[in-house]
Amino acid sequence: MERQTWHFLFYKSAFTKVQIDRLLGYLRQQRNFGGFPIVELAQDGNSSDIRFVTMTFDPLAQIETSLQSEMAKFILMHAIRPDDNSAEADMRLYGRVMSHSLEALGIEFQRYDQQTMDVIYWGQGATQA
Repeated sequence: MERQTWHFLFYKSAFTKVQIDRLLGYLRQQRNFGGFPIVELAQDGNSSDIRFVTMTFDPLAQIETSLQSEMAKFILMHAIRPDDNSAEADMRLYGRVMSHSLEALGIEFQRYDQQTMDVIYWGQGATQA
């Protein structure tokens, strides 16, 4: 499997710096993304509207479209997860995020080639219900 580079674009109107820092801390602690080893992880950009995070990882298996969607939702879940969430609250949040479509959650993909993709997070959408 070829190394993947995903760029996460979080719109500031929906995501705070604290949320993105918490997400980065979680991923750095885990050192993997859904079991795939993380090679590089950085918050590498900041415009007036968007916070940019780049993650490069080594997939251990083919990433099918359904898995790609679940991975994007998993990132969203950890971006919006409160620090003091209990394990039970985490499971409820996980279920709430995973049960919605990408459109309802405000997530979009832009693939450039087989190894590079943007994952755009427009907002938290249905997770706030």
